[in-house]
Amino acid sequence: MIRKDPRQNAAGIIKTQVRVVESYRPGKGAPPKQRTIKDFGYLEDQSDPKAFLEMVEQFNATYKEQNVPLKIEKYATEMMYSEENNKLNYGYKYLEAVYSLLKIDEFIDEFIKEKKYRVKYSVSKIFKFLVLLRILNPDSKRATFQLKNGYYQMDSDYELEDIYRSLDKISDFETELQYHLDKTIKQTIGRDLTYAFYDVTNFYFEIDFPDEDGLRQRGVSKDHKVDPLVGFGLFMDGNGLPISMATFPGNTAESLTLKPAMTNVKKSYEVERLIVVADKGINTSNNIDTIMNTGDGYLFSQTIRGKKGKKYHESLFDEEGWKSNTDGTYWHKTFIEEYEGKDINGNKVKRRRRVLLYWNKREADMMKRKRAEKLRKAEAAVSNNAYGIKKGVDQYQKTSIVDKRTGVLLEDYKAVKSVDLEKAEYDALFDGYFCLITSELDYDEKKMREVYGSLWKIENAFRIMKSDLYARPIFLGNEEHIKAHLLTCFVSLMIIRFIQHKMGDRAISAERIARALNEANCRVLKGGIVMLDDVGGALAFKKRTNVKGEMVDTLKYTNEDEIALDYRIIQELFHTNCYNVNLKQEQFNRFIKSISL
Repeated sequence: MIRKDPRQNAAGIIKTQVRVVESYRPGKGAPPKQRTIKDFGYLEDQSDPKAFLEMVEQFNATYKEQNVPLKIEKYATEMMYSEENNKLNYGYKYLEAVYSLLKIDEFIDEFIKEKKYRVKYSVSKIFKFLVLLRILNPDSKRATFQLKNGYYQMDSDYELEDIYRSLDKISDFETELQYHLDKTIKQTIGRDLTYAFYDVTNFYFEIDFPDEDGLRQRGVSKDHKVDPLVGFGLFMDGNGLPISMATFPGNTAESLTLKPAMTNVKKSYEVERLIVVADKGINTSNNIDTIMNTGDGYLFSQTIRGKKGKKYHESLFDEEGWKSNTDGTYWHKTFIEEYEGKDINGNKVKRRRRVLLYWNKREADMMKRKRAEKLRKAEAAVSNNAYGIKKGVDQYQKTSIVDKRTGVLLEDYKAVKSVDLEKAEYDALFDGYFCLITSELDYDEKKMREVYGSLWKIENAFRIMKSDLYARPIFLGNEEHIKAHLLTCFVSLMIIRFIQHKMGDRAISAERIARALNEANCRVLKGGIVMLDDVGGALAFKKRTNVKGEMVDTLKYTNEDEIALDYRIIQELFHTNCYNVNLKQEQFNRFIKSISL
């Protein structure tokens, strides 16, 4: 389009400025604007005005085929904090593509409509914002809200008060959203429910006192904290994708969480048969009975120390039946054992299971080193009372010596501390030994190790939630708000694992995904030109293959940029290929819209 605009110069002379411009819309629903494609100068300054206008008309007709450089309008006096200098992140759009694929917006809007909630804000917009920012910039709700205007074309017409109000509504659809996500996962990439991995962790609150009656209770902390806790149970499928979550008061025993969580999964997710894989914290006779009475199976780790493991000591120290690898660093033996359980009516029944005992030299050496360190600390405590400062409830405890037969307090005595070398020698007998038990009698040693070895996926999920998603400490006190917070973490984890599953062998860590997407930033310049920042800034390390056949980083670096390489993997996964620095805004919008899985 040709524009002829009268311009008056400093001398008061009016001349006609001739430009070729084009119209564009900065975004959906925005009013149209114009940008200058080429400024040809003033008509009155031309020696042949007719030929000049013909040239302008020719350019206007063919400029799209001429690959004309973009005219970027940038003033030399541009100041910081001006509109054209604002940095906006567009990397979140890759996460939003997965979020949209899971149809979470549609689910929430329909749920709010069915419940007839009267709210002046959009719960679906707020929930999406909390989930995506939990991946990119995890922080408190208040600190997260401060970032809401830093994302390209993100609709964020809500206030901080709306975010806190929405948490009550979010907790209302905690269960239903999990069902919805399971359904969409089955429709998109499918579920691998050959095995269901289950584990429990807890998240702490930085408060002095537990609730009188609520989720925040003192218990055994996975992080060795003394603060009140909330328990969090997670079921995960064979693909490493979360199935369901459940919250428990922090003082709930780990072993007591399986039954309600499993009952919910079986009933609500239409699972015919589960093989539950878990560590020794879940391994109780009640849990085994629950699993067997529903026709399901289990594969648990089993302690071999103390009273519970005593029944395996004869087989453990019997030299017959062991099989070794060629270099003698790994031994194993398996056998079928009969044990007593209870049926659904509480009657005693005889059952059978396979037991695997194995020894690993590497683990044995590690246990030996750890015990030596404990003995060193014990010797220091005995010699100079080190590590003997009483804290917490210990301050109000005392030791009294009484006669076991009469109960009479013995006042004339001296308590002597010493290092228990006998116990250390006893513990050394079990260095490097492990035990697995399973209801699946057809599993051999290799199968049992392989299945149990996949339990790291759920442990890695907890690490992601705690370290990358910053799920704790939790700064909320209301029970509904706590559940809403953990639900946002659950969905964020789902998105991360979804992306990693799609990446396959090229999967990168949650930290590196977030780092690359946080570097995907742009500025919208005057005239509707989008200038993209470089996505990069970290040297890539050379890799090597370790003893397990895994590719790991070395201490040597290359000339490549790790963030740029990661972003390339992400672009390829989402079927995009945009590396230009300057784009017309409508072109950039088409690129944003094309991001999909």
